[in-house]
Amino acid sequence: MGEPMERAERIACKRAVKLHIFMPSNRKIWTVVGSKYEYWVHPPHFCTCKDYYFRTRALMIEGKEEKEKVSCYHLKAVEVAEGSGMVDEVHFDDDEYDGFIRALIDMIYRGVTS
Repeated sequence: MGEPMERAERIACKRAVKLHIFMPSNRKIWTVVGSKYEYWVHPPHFCTCKDYYFRTRALMIEGKEEKEKVSCYHLKAVEVAEGSGMVDEVHFDDDEYDGFIRALIDMIYRGVTS
């Protein structure tokens, strides 16, 4: 087993994969809590981490993005957590959605600019 999968399993075991569910609309947002930042993920297609961005860009430049599955260990952690029942579900009221999104975007911005 390689390093990315080991990291993914450690993240899942820490219950750092979060599924934020807003009620009553049932809107869902996935995040993965990292050592410094919380990453917004849209499994299996997108993560806000730098590794995902740069790997995706490199594959696009090389013309390989369609042939290779682009992923990062955050997306793998979601897969592991879902498969083993280790997703931490957090429930919110719909009134909290806008504030949650603002805070998440602020966290992403800080991660990108640091």
